Amino acid sequence: MQHKRILAGAGLLAVAAGMLNVPAANATAPPPKLSVSPSSVAVGEVLQFTATCAGYASTVTSPGLTAPVTMTRTVDGYLGWGDAAAKPGSHTATFTCSGSAGPAGNGTATVTFTITGPTPTTTTKPRPDTSTRPPAPTKAPSKTTPKAPSKAPQVKVLPKGAPETGDGTYAG
Repeated sequence: MQHKRILAGAGLLAVAAGMLNVPAANATAPPPKLSVSPSSVAVGEVLQFTATCAGYASTVTSPGLTAPVTMTRTVDGYLGWGDAAAKPGSHTATFTCSGSAGPAGNGTATVTFTITGPTPTTTTKPRPDTSTRPPAPTKAPSKTTPKAPSKAPQVKVLPKGAPETGDGTYAG
């Protein structure tokens, strides 16, 4: 009888150990999710993307981004930053999660964001080109007093080597 008791105990122990190693039948990873902050930006501003993915996250792509966003693993998911392209309007960003436990954890997630027009810049009017235009007159010329051209007084210059006699005669 002792022998049967040992054999039954060993059998129960084997069955219990086998049950501990069996994975749960319905255990799957949660579906991937993607979010963006802020959801509305101006052209050139930065967007922050966060993702939950039990496997490996691809880059985030969108026609509204200047380049694909590389996602970096964090404690509770993935994180990445990207610049808004010069394409105002509503845009959809997409990423794919792969290699997670179960089919529900693999797949594609999307998020929508808006790009507003470029921020208005202050412009100044260009200065008029004064190099080809004469300055505007400040006073109309008078019709009764004609303006005589101004001439500088003429200075008598003696040529070099000329006699300086003073009376106009030649020195001998």
